[in-house]
Amino acid sequence: MTDETVSVGPTRRQQWALSIAMFLITGAFGFLQTFTSLYLSAAGLQLKEIGLVTALGTAVAIFLQPVLGRLSDRWDTRRPFMVLAALGSAGAYLLFRKAAGFEQFVLLTALGVNGSQYLNTVGGVLVGRMVRATGGGTAYVRYRLWGSVGYIVVALTTGGIVKAYLPENATLNRADLDPLFTYAPLLFLAIAVASLFVPDVKNPPPTDRDTAPEAIEPPRTPQEQANLRWFLTAFFLYQFSLYGASAYLPLFMKSLGASPLHITAMYAGGVLIEVAVMSQVGRWVDTYGRWPALAASFLLLPVRLLLYVPANSPLHVMAVQTLHGFNFGIIGTIAIVFVNDLARNHERGTIQSRLAVTQGIGVALGPVVCGFLSDRFGIPTMFAVMAGGALLTAAVFWTRVRETHPSPKPLPAGWRFLQGAPMRPSGDGSG
Repeated sequence: MTDETVSVGPTRRQQWALSIAMFLITGAFGFLQTFTSLYLSAAGLQLKEIGLVTALGTAVAIFLQPVLGRLSDRWDTRRPFMVLAALGSAGAYLLFRKAAGFEQFVLLTALGVNGSQYLNTVGGVLVGRMVRATGGGTAYVRYRLWGSVGYIVVALTTGGIVKAYLPENATLNRADLDPLFTYAPLLFLAIAVASLFVPDVKNPPPTDRDTAPEAIEPPRTPQEQANLRWFLTAFFLYQFSLYGASAYLPLFMKSLGASPLHITAMYAGGVLIEVAVMSQVGRWVDTYGRWPALAASFLLLPVRLLLYVPANSPLHVMAVQTLHGFNFGIIGTIAIVFVNDLARNHERGTIQSRLAVTQGIGVALGPVVCGFLSDRFGIPTMFAVMAGGALLTAAVFWTRVRETHPSPKPLPAGWRFLQGAPMRPSGDGSG
């Protein structure tokens, strides 16, 4: 199998392989997001211990992500790393059934999260090398949309399977969830196969054998570097608030009397909205810029977290969870496009790994803090505190982050308050 250069577009087979890989990669989260915390709880871990497993496991993965990004840039290849990441995650989650205690769960979570994080990030790198900057939103969303479809299919399928073999109103025991962690991780083996065929566009060879890739493209300006730093700061706070709180949604639903199918349907409902949002947002941000869509997502997050506080039934939580479609439907895709705007071809893997590390730190620390708050004050109070953190996040984004689209059209009248300020062509680099 020959690798492509930037002058050769992906074949139809490669486009299908990338769509299938996205379907499976995000689909795997359809069972991980729903059942990992339930499995850890069934294995006897307390809420704060569940948060620590997530935090420590993710922390180990964080150290490996920049290494994988730099190596993939240096060797100018991504397929082998995708295969290894998929196989690592498959092995980790298959071994959950054998784990005996806190330490073993931490090690397995580290291996599983490292693989899934890299796979989730590399799609942005693959697409970023295939398209022009102004069309990056449409192109990435076109492929990532298949991931949301995969999430819905896997979430509803796994929830239905668990419900089918459990008695009505049964308490979830570890043995009840063991079959799920026997078969669902096999999705990662399918990802490994699909990864062999995805489009892996190469940098063009330099005209001078001694010319480094950095010399072919201009380096990022001080303004671009500052903009990236501020965006990663806001992105960290966003992930900290959202996924710290979301880690306890399955347990919150369970406390309200929800069945496994209700829990997976809660996530699937949000992803259905996500599909609708994604189908439009890529083209929209290529027209009007990245900033307005991202700003709307940042503003919505504190509202969503506050709406969980008075929930007293699974249906209430399911209704609020539909807002996740606007949160992740925008930031889950456009954050990658935003970072691609600021990256050069020879550093896309490295820059996207910085985004993954930032997300990983937020996902690692958030559940620890939320686990402490939930144990001490209850899950509803934890949601309220995280809503305050999300409001701070929105303030950071609105005041410090700048538009990256080179030539966005003005927003329609009445929506101009969402128009992002472009980066200054010159200045002190403050962003």
